[in-house]
Amino acid sequence: MAASNPKVEEIRQSVRSSYEELNRLIDGPLASMNSAQLYQSPEPGEWTLMENVAHISEFMPYWGDEIAKLVATPGQNFGRTHQHAGRLKGIEEHRADNLAQAKAVLPGSYERLDSVLSSLKDSDLELKGHHSKYGDQTLGWYIEEFVTHHFAGHIKQMKRIIPST
Repeated sequence: MAASNPKVEEIRQSVRSSYEELNRLIDGPLASMNSAQLYQSPEPGEWTLMENVAHISEFMPYWGDEIAKLVATPGQNFGRTHQHAGRLKGIEEHRADNLAQAKAVLPGSYERLDSVLSSLKDSDLELKGHHSKYGDQTLGWYIEEFVTHHFAGHIKQMKRIIPST
């Protein structure tokens, strides 16, 4: 499948890399730091480390489901805004989880997203959907914006706020 869908395979590899890096952070620096630091905002208005993990756990299956819906029905509304109730609820419900709880949820979240991505063909990336903020865009654009860049961005944010030891 990879040879016939190199763009999809590149997307999957980007997501896999971010997922693996998240697990390295959880098993390494996050596991060895004072647990209270996981719940402290590095500066006003910025998410804590656990809020980042909770958000990632929530958005992987969310975007997997959105991608699957758009492939099934091209042209439909796609995605959400920052005020979306499900997004905020996922963060609120899991911002106080401990690392073991957070880590336990990640494999299923990742598997849902990867399962959908693995079912795509490169031609699916040209399907269009409509977002309330960004208008009509291709599925490839949405995946780049809301999945690959988004995931990598949260990993960078977490690395930036992990205290130096």
